[in-house]
Formats: sequence, structure tokens, C-alpha cells
Amino acid sequence: MVLKFRKALLIIFSISLFFGGTSKKSEAYEYFMKGEYELLQNDFKMAEKYYKKALFLSPDSPTILNSLVDLKTYQGKYSEAINYLEINLKLDPKNKEIGLNLYELYSQEGINTKAELLLDSLLIYFPGDMDILFARANTQFSAQNWIDLLKTYQDIYKADPHQNEILLKIYEIGVATGNIELVWEILIELKSISQSQLILELLIEIADSSGEYSEAISLMYELMETTGRTDNQLINLSQLHLRIEKFDEVVDILSPIYEKGNHSLDVLRMLLIAYSSLGQIENEINVSKTLMNEYPDIPVGYEALSFAYLQAGSNEKAVEILLQALPKFPDEVTFPFSLATIFYNSGDYLKAENYFHRALTIQPDLVAAKHSLALMYEDMDDTSRSDSLFLHMINQNENDAGGRNDYAYILSERKNSSKEDFNYALQLAERAVAMEPENAAFLDTIGWIYYKLETYQKAEEFIEKSLNYNEDNPVILEHLGDIYVKMNKTIEAINIYEKLLEKDSDNQLIRNKLDKIND
Repeated sequence: MVLKFRKALLIIFSISLFFGGTSKKSEAYEYFMKGEYELLQNDFKMAEKYYKKALFLSPDSPTILNSLVDLKTYQGKYSEAINYLEINLKLDPKNKEIGLNLYELYSQEGINTKAELLLDSLLIYFPGDMDILFARANTQFSAQNWIDLLKTYQDIYKADPHQNEILLKIYEIGVATGNIELVWEILIELKSISQSQLILELLIEIADSSGEYSEAISLMYELMETTGRTDNQLINLSQLHLRIEKFDEVVDILSPIYEKGNHSLDVLRMLLIAYSSLGQIENEINVSKTLMNEYPDIPVGYEALSFAYLQAGSNEKAVEILLQALPKFPDEVTFPFSLATIFYNSGDYLKAENYFHRALTIQPDLVAAKHSLALMYEDMDDTSRSDSLFLHMINQNENDAGGRNDYAYILSERKNSSKEDFNYALQLAERAVAMEPENAAFLDTIGWIYYKLETYQKAEEFIEKSLNYNEDNPVILEHLGDIYVKMNKTIEAINIYEKLLEKDSDNQLIRNKLDKIND
């Protein structure tokens, strides 16, 4: 490779020497030409000898230095080539080509610190030069200097705002290395100098993934001013509103899209969530029917419509839809489980048991079905099967906090429970709380067991802690009221019961408890 360019080089060099005119340079020229001849003969040792003699006579000649660099590079003697390049660069510090050649050799030899310093010095003379900036980026990437790399990419984009791939690199590397805050700062700065759609999209992605949904929404509106309000943009905007439970906004944005015929799964699903959350059951049913009719080969439409009917109190219609879905989606566990739950809640234990077993046939590890089945056996006073199933679940799964809690509560509620049963129930409940210490239901269970054990101070402690996580739960409030009664905290008990009656004035049990206190 080196030898191909020698003839042109000789001509140029001879002309420069001829018009330069000193005896020293003439002598240097003679040695240089001898070196060139020996190089063409592949006699590298003699070529080097003559080059060095020429350099001694003309030490500031870039041509001679370059020849020595080429020779040493060709020989694979990179450290010597570096020495000659360093001399040449001192003679001409603004020479970009020499600088980049020296940088490549530094990098090749792993002299990274010098490589970075060299590039920084070149950037003083060539600010914003893309070759130098990309070289610096490569060095920083190899050294895993992520923060400096991100800032270099920032400089590259400032120099050429059309390089969208650089924006993607900034985002991807920032996310991968955990420097997302720096990426945010960089993109915000670049946004001020560029109207790039991609910058806004990346900022939205960062805000969304960081939970800054209001910021993401603001940026989305800014993006739509640039791109126009496409359906995709409006769908993305709705997803952000959904995350902060702005259900009215979701309906306002998506209902016009739905009415004009955009019935994509995203549109339908978000509308269903919004209508359900707003209690707009009729709209929820209509959209569910659209989902089922337009996507008959996926189960979600049947699931949505059956759920909507349940919300509307139309259990029979819900059952009808679920029975339609059952043979159509035989491997979908949702349908037999939903049917079992409906029949269980309506007191049809035989049908419920059948569908619970069908659900477990499809998914044998479905904990919710096992829990429900065990609770149903308890409601049927079939304590033998209830005990057997609960103990099986507990022994099979050491992480089943729900099963332990449910069984503990059941044992505390049985009329014939022994002291040993209560102690075992307490062990189970403590284990459940250890796994989920902020679970209100689990804390309530422990409190209620202590109540049954007549350890009222402990009972009060756990029930009040439970209310910290679920302050309006009527069952937990009733338990606290009952504890206050036993502790002779009459006023506190009355306040609790009256609070419960404000929410449910037809609750005769609570009314009886209140009347008993007043008597």
C-alpha cells in the first residue's frame, strides 16, 4: 500500500527542493531519493538509513517525516511511526490529517489518554468537525466513558442537526447505562435548537417511563402541534391520560375516533377502562359488543362483555356470554373461573364446584381458584375438604401468603376452634404479614385473631395499622368498633358504628350493635 504513491511524492518533493535552493536541502534531496529507491526495492533497512540522513539535514521536512511514518507503519513498528508523527504534528499542529493519523495509531496501540487529549486539541482548531467528533466518540465508547460519550454525541448533533441516528444513540446508550437524567438534559437543550419530531418523541418516552405523566402529556401536545393530530398520536395521548386516571379526558379524545370507525384494540380497550371507571355501563356494554363482534377470534371481547353485564347486575346475560365463549376458547381459564365465581356468589355450589375444577384442569396452579374452592367448602360446612385443600396449598407453596391468611381467618371464625387452632391460625397470619407487611387484610386477620384470644391491646394495634392502608374498609372498621366495645372505649365505638351507618344505613347488624351500646 505504501509503495503505490511513491512516484507522485517524488515529483512533488523534487520540485519543492529545486525551487527551495540550499545545498543542505539538495543533499537532503539526494538522500531522500536514495531512500525512495531502496524502498521500491523493498530494502527497508537501507531506505530507513537514507531517510534518517535526509531528516538530519532537513529536520522540518513533513515529506521526509511522512515517509518514515509510512515505512514504520508498513513494517508494523507503530511506536516508531508514532514518534515521527508526533514530530510532524509539532511542526504543523493545525494539520488535521496528521492529527487523525496519529490518533488512529494511538488508538491502535491502546494509548487512549493521549488519543483523547489529541482530539481535544484538534477540536480547538476545528470546532464542530465531524471526523474529529466521531473519532472522539469511538474512543469514549471503547473506554466506556458513557457520560463523556453522551456529551460528544450532543456536540455532533449540534454540528449537524439532521443526524437523527445520533439522537437514537444518545437515548439508547443513556437508558442502557442508567444515565437517563443526563439524556433528558441533553435532549431538552437540543430541543431548543432543533424542531426535531424525534427529540419530542424521545422526551415523551423518558417522561412516560419515569412516571412523569403530566410532563409527557404536555410534550405530546407540543408534538401534535408539529405533526398534526393523527389517530396514533391521540391514542398515545389517551394512554398517558389513562395512567393518571383522567378517564373523562380519555373518553373525550377517543370517542370521536371510535365514532368515525377506528375500532383498533387499543381504542376499544382504553374506552372500556374509561367507561367502566366512570360507571358508564351502557357505553361499556356497547363498546364490548363492538370488540366481541369485530374480534371474534380473541377472548378479550367475550371477557369484556361478560364483565360489563356483571357490572350492570345482569348475571344471566354474563353467564350466557361466558357459556358462548367456553367451547370457542377451551384453553382459556378466564371463562370457567368467571362462571364458577358467579355461581359461587349466587349460592349454586354444585355448578361452581364443576367450573372451579374445569379451571384447574386448564391451569392446575391457579391459586385464585383453589382459594375460592376452599372458601366455598367452608361456606358449605364441609370443613374436612376445606382443611384438606388449604393445607395442601400451604404445604405445596411456601410463598402462598393469601392461602395462609384465608385459612387463618377461617380458623378464627369457626365456632368449634380450639386454642391450638387459634395458635396455629396466629402462626399462619404472622407468616402472611411477614411476606406482605402492608397488606391491610392480612393485618386485620392478625388483629381479629387477637380479638378472639381476648388480647385486645394487640388486636387494636393491628387493626389500626390495617386501617392505615385501607381506611374506609367496612369490615376492618367494624372489627375496630367491636374491639373498642371490649376495651370500654364506648365513644370511640359509637363513632365507628355511626360512620358505618352513614355509608350503609340498612346495615341492621351495625344498628343492633349501636343500639346495644346505647341501652
